[in-house]
Amino acid sequence: MSMSDEVAIKMEHIQKIFLEVGNYMRNKYVLEDLIAFLDAHPPEFRSVAYESASMELATYDLSRGTQFQEWEKLYSRRREVHSFHLDIGLGWAFAKAQRLPVLSWASPHPYMRLMVFDGMGYYYGLFRGRRTVRNHLFPPGIEGQDVQGFDQGLGRRLWYIAQGEVKKVTQLIQGFPTSRRPDLWRGVGIACGYVGGSKIADLELLLVASGENKDKLCTGVALAAMSRNVSGSVTDDIKMACRIICDMPFEKIVAFKPELTDELKTRSDQDYSHWVTQLESWFE
Repeated sequence: MSMSDEVAIKMEHIQKIFLEVGNYMRNKYVLEDLIAFLDAHPPEFRSVAYESASMELATYDLSRGTQFQEWEKLYSRRREVHSFHLDIGLGWAFAKAQRLPVLSWASPHPYMRLMVFDGMGYYYGLFRGRRTVRNHLFPPGIEGQDVQGFDQGLGRRLWYIAQGEVKKVTQLIQGFPTSRRPDLWRGVGIACGYVGGSKIADLELLLVASGENKDKLCTGVALAAMSRNVSGSVTDDIKMACRIICDMPFEKIVAFKPELTDELKTRSDQDYSHWVTQLESWFE
């Protein structure tokens, strides 16, 4: 079995979980039953189940207004474990509703806004591929720092489109303007690290292919490692990606997160740019 075959199998499993949760939530349920259903999924991709549930709840809330009452119930219960994916799911919902995120009601951690726009970028790459991937266009209104999150999510989508093939994802990124490639590479790092399935030789090839954006690729892998650490879903794949791409042990990378969050403890949702810059500087 080739590297891309292994990656493709994992991607197919992830997509199956996402759809399965959506189907479950089309019926009536109570929050406790939903959490039990989500937690029944194996740890490796349990956070994906929470991402799907987040999208469904936020979509429902958006259809009624902007208070996010149902979404916040799940978020308040499970954010300490699945925050990255709950944020991404919220971004899916905004994208599905074709609305720009409004997060003034939240007291987000420093990277919440980044991950919400990441969810939007992935969604547009999936459902608006001609416009977003082929023609390299942004949805109206996405600008400034939020481009970082959008392109990060789009980069994750490019890894899925390429089915984990290094040559193909490199060609896709090279088609974009130079200014957008760093954030796309960070997204590839997240997807590669989280999905897993890559062999050592292909991780080494991916690192070479990232070129001057090596620090962005490393940062993406580090973000995937942090997500897996807090959700208790650490795999041999993410440990290997940390070792090969980041040239650091998994344990050292995940220890870096508390240092930054303590430094940047704030109620502002604009600190994510500084947070990511601090993390990227570690790999320069």
